[in-house]
Amino acid sequence: MNFLNLRPIALAVGWFKPVTMRPHPIYWLFSGVNLVRLSLIRILLWSLCFICVSPAYAGQQVDIYRAQALVKSQAEAERNAAARATFGELMVRISGQRNALDNPVVRAAMPKAQNYLFGFSYKSSSEKLIEGSRSFTALALQLDYEPQAIGQLLRDAQLPLWPAQRPTLLVWLVFKDSRGLHLVPEVVDFQAINSAAAYRGLPLMFPKHDVEDSMSIVADDLWAVNQEKILAASVRYNADAILVGRYMPSSMGSIPPAMVIDPLATADSAETALASSAVAVSPAASSVSSDEGALGVAPAEPAQGPWRGEWLLLHGENQTRFTDETPEVKGLVNNVIDQVADYFANQYAIMPTNQGAQQIVLRVGNITSFAAFKEVQAYLEGLALVQRMEVVTVNAEGVVVRLTTEADTRLLTNTLALGRRLALAQPTVMGASQSEPSQGETLPEGIDAEAMADFERALASEQMPNNPAPADAPVTAAISDLQPSAAVINSGTLQDPLIYVWQK
Repeated sequence: MNFLNLRPIALAVGWFKPVTMRPHPIYWLFSGVNLVRLSLIRILLWSLCFICVSPAYAGQQVDIYRAQALVKSQAEAERNAAARATFGELMVRISGQRNALDNPVVRAAMPKAQNYLFGFSYKSSSEKLIEGSRSFTALALQLDYEPQAIGQLLRDAQLPLWPAQRPTLLVWLVFKDSRGLHLVPEVVDFQAINSAAAYRGLPLMFPKHDVEDSMSIVADDLWAVNQEKILAASVRYNADAILVGRYMPSSMGSIPPAMVIDPLATADSAETALASSAVAVSPAASSVSSDEGALGVAPAEPAQGPWRGEWLLLHGENQTRFTDETPEVKGLVNNVIDQVADYFANQYAIMPTNQGAQQIVLRVGNITSFAAFKEVQAYLEGLALVQRMEVVTVNAEGVVVRLTTEADTRLLTNTLALGRRLALAQPTVMGASQSEPSQGETLPEGIDAEAMADFERALASEQMPNNPAPADAPVTAAISDLQPSAAVINSGTLQDPLIYVWQK
């Protein structure tokens, strides 16, 4: 996992890997439901410091252990009050559950929220706090919560964990008023959607609406939900998912049906748009021009509500639609962000189970050296849902590993797809006529015999965990013997492993 450099590495290791170097069963922290109404300034502070980007992986690493608040002094009572005020937000964000505060275990823990803190710090601020007739210069308080303590609380409460690596969401917005269609809504709409997303821990990206975008897509395309053009225009942003929002005053009637596109016809475009390598997202990516012109930018003169909205979420092969009607645009975006966050939490959150840990077997190809293997090992063991990784066998075709996880095969494959470091490969049946390479010949996946010997010696010297396999599938079996039938979906067992290719 990639955490801020300010947090001691030992903390991250200590939670995911207890002293035995086995990952902690997982759970964690940070979120969104609020007992005290937060000021706009505090929301903007969250947006700036709550999300950090990991250049090594797709999606974004969200700093789920941290909260921000404005206080009037460094008094312990002030700090404890801030901890109580942010505690509910943490629980919603980390669990992915809007109703986390309805859990009696969580509610019982809130009065002593300060006991879950790992550390805190203060910064000067130019903001003012008003208390009656008095005005105070606010201090910015940063609260870092202790992962293991929060993890235990969530286990006790039987709440899931939505890990820190979360999908980036590209948001295309178009609205209609008496003047016509507009690609860019008023600035307040961006503030609303940014604060709602920060509250749920959902990283957002916005189109730049520059010349390149204007050549790819216009307001009419978004209003018609022309998926082909939307996907093509989204490729440059390398997002994990796309949200298309259309809204208008209810007084103007109903939003017209979206253009019907054959999902199979756009599958290749969707794969290109949503499965390409990730890039770092800077806050500047969400800035837009306020000048009205060819891009259809709306002036800052609000139309009258109530508002009717329709949204389309594109995520891989999934298409999910949301509709709503609210008095203000802010209500529309708050509601859709909640629904999108619920969707992603269902895709990626680790649900508590009474079945205990599960074992899933992977065959990983394109590992051409021991150094590459160590990268794979670090990546897999860094996943929140992985408790332990064991090497089953290694040969020219790759490495077979057994993962002890808190999740099922569906959640593991979803998580690996989000990370984009391991690409799921189509299983192939090894022909009986295939022969072993001769001595000194370069083996498949680029490992020659000498490198293979070095690899095996390195594994032996590290005393990698290697549990005995079942009697009918010895660990010394060749990987070619473990190949699944092309007619059978991989089950993640030793005889039928999930087949992945390491992306260097």
